[in-house]
Amino acid sequence: MNQNIHRTPSSPTPSLAATATASAEAEFAANPLAVTLVAADVLHRLGITLPSLGPDLASCTTTTAPRPLIELGRVNLATAARLTDVLRRTPQADAE
Repeated sequence: MNQNIHRTPSSPTPSLAATATASAEAEFAANPLAVTLVAADVLHRLGITLPSLGPDLASCTTTTAPRPLIELGRVNLATAARLTDVLRRTPQADAE
């Protein structure tokens, strides 16, 4: 009897759901408007408003190196302090 028939692969193959999620995340990350809207919503829930938040049009329209950027813009001192406070409270900030 062939011993390889019931052998499991050495590395697990990604599930269909995991593949679909990764695909959706990649598609989302490639959409600067969608990323901007979600970022604005999350920041708003944290009490932070970045008035200039939006897709950087120059980077979104280039054909030579398509790497859309998000313009975070200039903020006043109070907004920068609030953003710093929120970032300091993240788990990653505690690890450093």
